[in-house]
Amino acid sequence: MKVFVVYVTYNPDIELLAKSIESIYHQVDKIYVVDNTPGGCKELERFAKLKNIQIIYLLDNFGIAYAQNVGIRKALEEGAEYIMLSDQDTVYPENYIKEMLKGFSYDEKVAAVAPRFVDINSGKEAGFIKPSIFFKRFYPKSGTHEVMQAIASGKILKAKYLNSIGLMNEKLFMDWVDFEWCWRARKKGYKIIGNANIIISHKLGEKSKNIGFRNVNIRSHIRHYYITRNAFYLALYSKDLDIFHRVLLFLKSFRYILGYPLLAKPHLTNLKYCLLGFWHGITKRLGRLE
Repeated sequence: MKVFVVYVTYNPDIELLAKSIESIYHQVDKIYVVDNTPGGCKELERFAKLKNIQIIYLLDNFGIAYAQNVGIRKALEEGAEYIMLSDQDTVYPENYIKEMLKGFSYDEKVAAVAPRFVDINSGKEAGFIKPSIFFKRFYPKSGTHEVMQAIASGKILKAKYLNSIGLMNEKLFMDWVDFEWCWRARKKGYKIIGNANIIISHKLGEKSKNIGFRNVNIRSHIRHYYITRNAFYLALYSKDLDIFHRVLLFLKSFRYILGYPLLAKPHLTNLKYCLLGFWHGITKRLGRLE
């Protein structure tokens, strides 16, 4: 079976990216590195010398969804049966692909398999989300489990179902892209599987702040804009979530407007961009923030 990997990079730490690529290189058939760095990250040329690695320069930041779709389409054109998505700094264990592919035996309609992961910032396991009410998390230590959604990094997609499900939603630009795709797949009758037998480390945000009862991942004010905007947009207009989950998501999303300005500096800038994200979300102003 042919397994391809799609990396999306943006001003990458080249040494971290090198470790990531080295960890997965001999486990897959081909790697695409789709670069979203404005002007292009020329340091990526060091990887172009390696067999079965292709660097694709977009020369501007078109968003993670667009970049993923560029790589996915390339993989489909070349006959990929499975397509793994990756960020630019995740290091994968030996036999990652072999063990992850076992998750597809859970059911014929499995569209994607995702690993357990630990957030590098907080050192805590993120857990999976149950395919039930309340977006409830659970923390299995082994086995394969049906889940509601999963982040992109390390997730493996079954290529033959992409025509039915569709690719990533480019209007979202970044944030919530991975979850929206999972909801769409599930609405069409496919399953998303969490493989608890495999665990990776992944960085959620730039830093993590502990507020007593939970850790909050802090990013830039621009990322806070996209997180807030897309959360409210999906809560109001998603056709792939039932009304209960949409109402719950809408109510829960006010935490972004309250939390990010309180926890992230500069506070007023974060408040401004979260409010702008709220307004753009409810008025369907999507795409890249200009």
